[in-house]
Amino acid sequence: MKKRSKKLTAGEQVLMDHVRELRMRILVCAVVLVIGGVVGYIFYEPILEILRSPLGQDLYYSTPAGSFNFILKVCGMIGVLAAVPFLIHQLIMFVQPVFAQRLPATKVLLYTVASVVLAAVGALFAYFIILPGALKFFAGFQVEGLSALIDANNYLNFVTNAIVTFIIVFQIPLIMIIIDRIKPIPPKKLIAAEKYVIVGGLIVSLCVPFALDITTSLLIASPIIILYNISVVMIVLRHAMARSSKSAVPMQLQTAEEIALDDQLIDEFFAARAQKLPELILAPIPDAKPIQTVAHKPATPAMDMRVSRRVDAEKLRAEARARRDRQVAERAASYNAASFRIISDIR
Repeated sequence: MKKRSKKLTAGEQVLMDHVRELRMRILVCAVVLVIGGVVGYIFYEPILEILRSPLGQDLYYSTPAGSFNFILKVCGMIGVLAAVPFLIHQLIMFVQPVFAQRLPATKVLLYTVASVVLAAVGALFAYFIILPGALKFFAGFQVEGLSALIDANNYLNFVTNAIVTFIIVFQIPLIMIIIDRIKPIPPKKLIAAEKYVIVGGLIVSLCVPFALDITTSLLIASPIIILYNISVVMIVLRHAMARSSKSAVPMQLQTAEEIALDDQLIDEFFAARAQKLPELILAPIPDAKPIQTVAHKPATPAMDMRVSRRVDAEKLRAEARARRDRQVAERAASYNAASFRIISDIR
């Protein structure tokens, strides 16, 4: 049996580069999470007071290590919230190769800031609107002779679930814009899918454990539906701006180098076509209206016979450019994507 070669193929090397980069980005997020947890431990007393404020009463624990476990959970929650901006930034940077064009640093920063703002708005919405309503609803079922002794861990899980749920819900516009940037979504499909979003929002609002009354359920479903419609409007505006920018781009005159390159590409195209189709008689294409006077060598008169059928010069130019683009794509596919840089200098 032959021993397997230790040399990696191009595909395996690219995969290993992806794995190494993903590992490094996860390590950065883990370090930020630990730092956030340490900061949460330093300020855990005011944080505990803020978390207990919607309940309006003391919390209890039933195990010897209950207080210690509760403090650790509070520190972990603060660490996770502190790591959210770094996690979003690292995620955007990791998926950059999926985009048609590499995002500039300002665009990445804009997406990160937008995600953090949306997460903060979602957390505030859960804390000031959802939690008081849900706690008031549950308190209405207390009966005489039955006192509430709320466990600290259960209450923290309740608050954390509510805050995390709305942090995710309020990311809907940003997620849809990123998906539309990767693969454009037709606005008509988004408008047609609105009825499914309404049904899905109601199902989600009924499934969460802190929404057992109709008021809280509607408060949960409403942001999902409203944010979805805001996302549709933003995508429609983005498509309209893209179309207007394309139509507003003025036609640019070709430079001498570009015209010389086009002539060279057409010559190569004719030569390749003549080798594959020897029965086709070709001749040089005369320039109908040159864009500008350019001093360059005329096309090589290798085929100066009569043309057997009319040939579209613009079509040949387009096919020649497409052939060059395929060559660039093949070279880009074999490029070692360790740093995820798009090869733009090949052109």
